[in-house]
Amino acid sequence: MPRAMLIMFVLVAFVPVGFFAQTYRDNVLEYRKQTDEEFSDTARSILTAEQLTTFHGLDYFDVDEKYRVIAKFKAIKDAPVVKLKTSGTRTPSYRPYGTLSFRLEGKKCKLTLYQMADPARPEMNNHLMLAFMDKSNGFTTYGGGRYLEYTVEDVKSNMVIDFNYCFNPYCAYVDRFSCVIPPAENALPIEINAGVKKFHD
Repeated sequence: MPRAMLIMFVLVAFVPVGFFAQTYRDNVLEYRKQTDEEFSDTARSILTAEQLTTFHGLDYFDVDEKYRVIAKFKAIKDAPVVKLKTSGTRTPSYRPYGTLSFRLEGKKCKLTLYQMADPARPEMNNHLMLAFMDKSNGFTTYGGGRYLEYTVEDVKSNMVIDFNYCFNPYCAYVDRFSCVIPPAENALPIEINAGVKKFHD
């Protein structure tokens, strides 16, 4: 065994139990800290001046690795562009890009990834949106669903969906925004008790 590999083996062998789980938790918490800092920053925040006077951070579920799942990706070939409904009057153009199938809480789940297809904003066509609903909506989470985002480069035959990173659309905070309403096929049959909770202002 090469010396460098032997040293790495010894180091890994003596890493305390729970080290990698703790590192994962720390990464999620750091992401949340950065999100709260952005929301608190008057130069970057989407919140109104009035909301900022009482804002002390978003509410989150505890980090739970069971909500980090491996999903099987299946491309949708030659899908036509569709207009998605929003919380306002606009109907942005997206193309169904592929499906993600996985099991969670003993249930079969499937979500459709959508690719932005706005001819006026070709620089955004690399963007993939995963907008979903679940049984927690309207109770512990925002009634209009939550999002995860990917890029085309993120797509693999087996993809990670990490609901600990899911977030609310902007319209959950301020009604001047209009946000995509998750399509009907993206309604999950379970509660996703992960990520950000509904906004309490």
